[in-house]
Amino acid sequence: MNEFSQVGDTELIDELSRLTTQTAKLRARMFDLMAELDRRRANAA
Repeated sequence: MNEFSQVGDTELIDELSRLTTQTAKLRARMFDLMAELDRRRANAA
């Protein structure tokens, strides 16, 4: 029996939605940080 066997479809979908949103926000933040580092390196050169 796995950890999801006692969880309904709605709960699984809700958690997946939350995680997908969090992942998108983290990915956007990572791209912002990388862009800032690239700008700093370009200005230092």
